[in-house]
Amino acid sequence: MTDGRSARRFELSTRDPEVARRAIAGMCGEHRPHFRGTRREFHFAWRGVQAGPLGLTRAAHSMDARAEAGPYPDFLAVHVVRGRCRFADGDEDLQVPAGGVGRYPLRRFVLYWTDPVATMVRLPMDLVAHVAASRVDAAPHTFRFLGLAPVSPAMARAWAHLSAFLYRMSAVGDDGLDQPLIQASLADLTAATSLTVFPNTTMTSSYVPQPRRVAPSVVRRAQAYLDEHAAAPVTVAQVAAACGVGPRGLQAAFQRHLGYSPLTYLRQVRLDRAHRDLLTADPAGGETVAGIARRWGWTSPGRFAAAYREAYGRPPHETLRG
Repeated sequence: MTDGRSARRFELSTRDPEVARRAIAGMCGEHRPHFRGTRREFHFAWRGVQAGPLGLTRAAHSMDARAEAGPYPDFLAVHVVRGRCRFADGDEDLQVPAGGVGRYPLRRFVLYWTDPVATMVRLPMDLVAHVAASRVDAAPHTFRFLGLAPVSPAMARAWAHLSAFLYRMSAVGDDGLDQPLIQASLADLTAATSLTVFPNTTMTSSYVPQPRRVAPSVVRRAQAYLDEHAAAPVTVAQVAAACGVGPRGLQAAFQRHLGYSPLTYLRQVRLDRAHRDLLTADPAGGETVAGIARRWGWTSPGRFAAAYREAYGRPPHETLRG
């Protein structure tokens, strides 16, 4: 894990199976692999990043293998780019071909792979559980995933697109992933997407109570909280807890009284703060539009520029130049 401020990048290329085994075990839990082929044919390579709670790894393996693995306590999903993988945990036997997606079992399982290149995305399970609880007003300890395969081919494609996006972000090499707001935003996006892609208890109707009504005064307190904490990674659950209400109740109250969500309000605040920084920045001192956008949680310079132009009627670089 990181200190929450800077992303930790890593890279490995080896022809030693034991070095590869230790590296895989360090990321995915204990593996006892049995390789097919000779040591002379063996090659393992990976690269990745740990950005706050979000981990991303692209791994390539030259040999077929069978491994006893797990248990793995956190959320980990695999997008197979080349080759194929198979997970068997006693209840499920999931085949993941090239282009496919699967979730690591939480208990002991057998993993098979054939000449794979795969992208793995990791998050602490308690973070996913808290995002789930914020959506359905339920205690995090009641949350659990219910299956290894995506709920539909369309959702499998959605995860593959997210995985590819995160991999591109990790490969950029600038300071974007070092920004706490971007780390928190990507982790929240990944957690929320996992709840849509993989079967879990938030999808069962008995798990979802109705939110109670929230007074307008609570919405005003929530706005004040968001104004004060706009420079920090903030979740709806944190705002709701600070205001003494449930996350779904707060979401419903924002929609009822303001017509938009708490996160939309936070996005507007951060856009305003970026505008203020652009007005006071000195381009000669090295300040850039991209750097200011990242400071306020915008992962895409293009989306920031479009939102800025819509709000202020001109592109951000004109404001920076004064």
